[in-house]
Amino acid sequence: MDPWVARLARLFRAHPAWCEAAALIDARATSNVFFTHRPGEVWHLARRGSETLLLPGAAAAPDFVFRFTPAAISRLESVRGDAGDFAAELLELALAEDPTTRVDIRIAAGFARLAARGYVRLLLASGARVRALGAAHGVTGLRGLQSLVAALRTSRASDWETASPSASAERDPGSGDAGALRAANADRRRR
Repeated sequence: MDPWVARLARLFRAHPAWCEAAALIDARATSNVFFTHRPGEVWHLARRGSETLLLPGAAAAPDFVFRFTPAAISRLESVRGDAGDFAAELLELALAEDPTTRVDIRIAAGFARLAARGYVRLLLASGARVRALGAAHGVTGLRGLQSLVAALRTSRASDWETASPSASAERDPGSGDAGALRAANADRRRR
């Protein structure tokens, strides 16, 4: 197995902060995962008992779609603390300007499904650091969170999800919903 894929698999299966976070999420939760260094190859996160496994192939109906860089995996591995610290680091990586450390994220599910699967509970349990990050980006309550999910959700896949391996390498790694959020925040700061 590719060493970066193996490291991410181990991170989601065994990192104490992720295990704490995963305990708050419904067993039906699933996400598709891509890697910048393996364009066109899809994996998915799935819960099996108390473990989160990274498995080859796409999930039928993912809640989220992620694309990880090797540098982002290293940063997530270095997180010390609780689920809130892990969630905050993931959000910071999603908002990163540097494409070598950014985690691209697309929200694939609607707000109702995300809430039913425990993601809102996870955000509420994540603590002050995550709430401060949310507030800095205009999310100050449940209505703000619903609006953000609606804004970041799209029915079409991002370019990096549908590209062939050779075409993926030529695409802009900043595409996707988090890229749109970064652009909206930059526009808001200019005003």
